[in-house]
Amino acid sequence: MRYFITEHFKRQLKLILKKHHLSLDDLIKDLERFDERQAVSLGAGAYKIRLRLRDLPKGKSSSFRLIVLYVKQEELIAPLTIYAKSDRDTIDKKEIITHARAVRAELEHR
Repeated sequence: MRYFITEHFKRQLKLILKKHHLSLDDLIKDLERFDERQAVSLGAGAYKIRLRLRDLPKGKSSSFRLIVLYVKQEELIAPLTIYAKSDRDTIDKKEIITHARAVRAELEHR
């Protein structure tokens, strides 16, 4: 499984890193371990993943959520957005669509 980190996602990640302690190693490991059978499907190739953070003692339910785009034909994962459960409970469909459009545009021009 390959992953591609877009500029769109890097900008979002930068904002998260300013506010929260998040290990990039944990993020990369979860991308590499992606299994579509274990992730929550949001439709149109988008999936929600709970990040496992070794530095956060609260467990998965209080950590971060990563929304990814899975391009099955290419065996490629591209993160769409990330958020802390402590900051927001969920993410709405319109926001996911906006992120997906930006990421798909970058994927087409790589």
